[in-house]
Amino acid sequence: MADFKTHLTGGVLSGAGFSAVGLFTNALTVTQAGAIFTVGAFAGLLPDLDSDTGRPLLLLFQLLSIIVPCAFFYKASQFGGASLEFLICYFVLAYLFLNYIVCPFIKKMTVHRGIMHSIPFSVLCGGVGYLLFEKSGKQVAFFGGLAILFGCLVHLVLDEFNSLRIKYGFIPVFKKSSGTSLKFVSSSFWTSLLVYSLLILVLSYSCIKK
Repeated sequence: MADFKTHLTGGVLSGAGFSAVGLFTNALTVTQAGAIFTVGAFAGLLPDLDSDTGRPLLLLFQLLSIIVPCAFFYKASQFGGASLEFLICYFVLAYLFLNYIVCPFIKKMTVHRGIMHSIPFSVLCGGVGYLLFEKSGKQVAFFGGLAILFGCLVHLVLDEFNSLRIKYGFIPVFKKSSGTSLKFVSSSFWTSLLVYSLLILVLSYSCIKK
């Protein structure tokens, strides 16, 4: 398994690539390119949501505690307004919910190198990213979805590369972890079913919106 720095570097490069293309083709503004870079870099760590302990999981949920409430703030503000007291309650409750309810639930329901280290989960994340950016326009949504998708895929490819070692200086040997990232299902039928169900819902909703 590739380490934290390797995955973060892969995500940063992926996010930088998409934001640069969008910026130099005038498809994105500077602010939009910055947002695409951020989510692309973040996506390079996303498959490690199934890691029960360690730095990746801690950082992921710290970032989620910022990105998720920001993504849904527009909707929430329609009900609660934008007063200081609402902002305090909204962001604090979002932080507590994600870190003390969602995080323990994911720890309990997943195993490392499970369904979150898979191609359908990567596509699901890309689809969710597309929907979150859709209000900013189709072009921004396209770049956002692709940056997240490729950030996740880069993570999986790096893990697979790391499962290959060279023996005696020239003989390639696969570790036991080989093939556990670039897969389409996990050993758990129910978690696989959940991810595929969510993926169908996201893709269906995207088609309906068009």
